[in-house]
Parts: sequence; C-alpha cells; structure tokens
Amino acid sequence: MLDVQNLSKSIDKKPFLTELTFQVGAGESLILLGRNGTGKTLLLNILATLVEPTSGTVSIIGMDAFSNLKQVRPQIGYVPIAFEGYPELSVVDYLNFFAAAYKLEKQERTAAIDAVIELMDIQHLRDIKIGTLSAGERQRLLFAKTFLHEPDLWLLDEPLAPLDPRGQIEMVELFSELNSMGKTLVLATNRLENVSKLCDVGFDSSQKDNLIGILNNGQFAVLKTFTQLQREIKNANNSERLLSNWLAEYYLEVTKS
Repeated sequence: MLDVQNLSKSIDKKPFLTELTFQVGAGESLILLGRNGTGKTLLLNILATLVEPTSGTVSIIGMDAFSNLKQVRPQIGYVPIAFEGYPELSVVDYLNFFAAAYKLEKQERTAAIDAVIELMDIQHLRDIKIGTLSAGERQRLLFAKTFLHEPDLWLLDEPLAPLDPRGQIEMVELFSELNSMGKTLVLATNRLENVSKLCDVGFDSSQKDNLIGILNNGQFAVLKTFTQLQREIKNANNSERLLSNWLAEYYLEVTKS
C-alpha cells in the first residue's frame, strides 16, 4: 500500500530526513516515535503529498505519489497536529464543505455526514461554531471529516494528544477497526505513553505485525515489528515484561547520539 524508498529531504541545504526506506501494507500500522524536531511531521507532510522530497520515492496504491497526484490524493486521509481555520462555520457546515470538496453526490452527503457525526459522537455539536469547540472536540471533527471520503491511507499526527482518557481509548479501538478494514495507518507521536497505549491496547500480535519506527536526527534509529521488539524484551529480561515498561529505557538507549 505504502512504499517509501531512500527518501531524503533538505531545506536550505540542511538535511532533515535522510535515506528513509520502509513499507506499510494494507491493514498494517507504522507508529513513528521521536522527540520534537526529528522530522515526524515533515515525513507525514511528504506522505500526504503536501511537500516534495529532495530525493527518493513515495509509492501509494502502487503509483508514484508525486507523478499521480490526481489518483493518489483521494486515497489519503491526513489528520494534522493542529486544527486551523473555519472558526465561524458550524460543525455540519464544515462537513458539508468537505463533502462537496470530496465530490460526494448531493443525495449522498446528508447520510454520509450523519453517519460520521454519529461515529465520532458529536451529534450535540452539529450546529456549534468551530471556534467555540474544545481541542478534543476539534480532533473528533477532524476524524469525522476524514471518514467522509473513506481513504485507504491514514496519516495521523499526535492523534491522541487533544483527547481525554475516554476519548483516547475509543480512538485506539477505532484505529484497530480501521486496520481490520484493511486501512493503512501511519501515526506520529513524541509521547511514550501514547505508543504504549497503541501497542498494549489497540494493536496486538493477533493482528498484522505492525511497525515501530524511532526517528533520531532524521533517520530511523530503529525500525522493527512489534514481534521483533517483544522478542528483544524477552531476550534482554528473560521475562514477559510489558513493552510499555521497557520502551522508555530502549528509546533512550537507541537515541543517544
């Protein structure tokens, strides 16, 4: 589904991403972990075809993304780290605007909007102006908007950060459902506890063997499957120690440089 080969990005001759290569298949997830400034959001922007790489290729649904924007972009759903604009629009008007932009037929829009509003549990907000919404409510609205066009590739930048504990649990369950539907997810975070939630709650080894990529200085310090990481835990500790308890030490070790 997503195939990235030797991707690099420099800005004003300064390298920010260097020779990244990875693949994420249908029904699989890649969790990008790294501190602020390691290139997670930049990488998501490239995968979303909003920023061109300096070198390397991005293939989505078997096509070069930047040579086939018209075909590829409808397959991408991007939930950015910040919600910007449209403060005077109501929730339902915002969704109507994007339903039209996604070229949903008029007769389909009402049903589609009602469905995503119910899915994200924001029925009580449909006539509320966006400018008055809380951060968590705006996050739910972003997900509702993304569901409208049913993309195959989901790019999620700190998707749990604005949500309360219940919202985080519900969203992790939703990510798992998306994987079960064959959707490909790339999630970026700088919070170890969010990785733990995603690993321990939403993505278990009975599903596809998903990836953790630890970015450091624009490169992958680690790119391994959950199974590989769990095997290392057992070898290092001779125990069933939880990934959530071990990940902090591991992260500090692999990002020393």
